[in-house]
Amino acid sequence: MRVAAEGEAVGKIVGVGRALGGRIVTNHDLAKVVDISDGWAVALTGIRERRFVREDEDCVTLATEASRQALRHCGLPGDSIDLVICATATAPESLPSVACQVSDAVGARGSGAIDVSAACAGFCYAASVASSMLSSGVASRVLLVGAEVLTTIVDPKDRSTSVLFGDGAGAVVLERGGGTSGFVDHLLGSDGHMAAHIRAGHPGGHQKVRQNGREVFKFAARVLPQMVEELLARNRLSWEDVQYVIPHQANLRIIEAAARKLDLPRNRIVINIEKYGNTSAASIPISYPDIYDLEPGKYVITAGFGGG
Repeated sequence: MRVAAEGEAVGKIVGVGRALGGRIVTNHDLAKVVDISDGWAVALTGIRERRFVREDEDCVTLATEASRQALRHCGLPGDSIDLVICATATAPESLPSVACQVSDAVGARGSGAIDVSAACAGFCYAASVASSMLSSGVASRVLLVGAEVLTTIVDPKDRSTSVLFGDGAGAVVLERGGGTSGFVDHLLGSDGHMAAHIRAGHPGGHQKVRQNGREVFKFAARVLPQMVEELLARNRLSWEDVQYVIPHQANLRIIEAAARKLDLPRNRIVINIEKYGNTSAASIPISYPDIYDLEPGKYVITAGFGGG
């Protein structure tokens, strides 16, 4: 993403919003259910608390609230949206899609609506789809959402996963054409050979998230700096051009390891995992409201990695 010169960006970002699960769950709260301590959790993950949904909340309600905030932020009505794209791996049901339900809830009835499932990389994939739709003229205004309710696929007694994940959503309103900010380039990739290291069943089902933390850490710490360096090189940019890097908030140790490889100061990295936990496809757009006002001409690099 960049605060770009007129005409450079595929779609300009005109509104941002986020929503978080209604319950704040600290490490001390988790310690009542599973064998952890606050010190252990912070040292292993960097997380002190995370947000869990209440009984009256789910992926759709969080995605809807984040979307309403984004629309309010830019002062646009829901019926001005041509397309809703939601990145999620935790839709409460197989159909209808989360995007379809959000479209109805915000008054964008009749708009196109699709879900994109790529787990922690989901928002980056969905952003590339949104950019393509805007560039091709299929849509003039897109509501782009990342929303996850990871508590529906986590075993609360598995300390290797229950300490990591939280529930939340972030939303962005994009308009066709260049402007003050927008997506400029996308780098996509996958490695299906690593599939055995992160697996989960459907929300509410019996197959909860299982992951090989050591292998996931090694993969992410290697791939994250590679992605960032490739984006810089192919766009002929230096660190002087970049104001922030927003990494997927998977684990603070992964982010810090990547920052060391990139020789990137911590104040250039957006980090909020301490209070939100790992919200998968929602973690990047949840960060957007904190960095919306950027220096003119500066870039923001976002990097999603993990199960997707």
